[in-house]
Amino acid sequence: MPETKVQPPLLDENGDFIPALERALDEIFSRYDLDLDGALNRKELQAFAEFCNGKPFTKGELDEIFEYFDTTDDGSALTLSGFYQMYHLQTTSGDEHETWKDLHKHGYNDQFTL
Repeated sequence: MPETKVQPPLLDENGDFIPALERALDEIFSRYDLDLDGALNRKELQAFAEFCNGKPFTKGELDEIFEYFDTTDDGSALTLSGFYQMYHLQTTSGDEHETWKDLHKHGYNDQFTL
């Protein structure tokens, strides 16, 4: 029987990101913030989705992201806080494996190093 790989937790006992995950998400976010404005516009967010999933977000998915997560004052871009919210929801709603998949895809190992 193959050995099951146990990955370290992504959240602490309070349900918050562990510091190593937060640092990794900061770095990933910065890769896509090409205009260096501290937020991901729709084009930058689509580049992120294509890298992670091999396809862009649908219009409906984008609309939900911009409706439910923190955006810039004019609503045109996802903030770092919104990026965290997106990953927190994914991680706590039973898709922790998707968070790990994204980390691995961006070159992180199970110790959160590149």
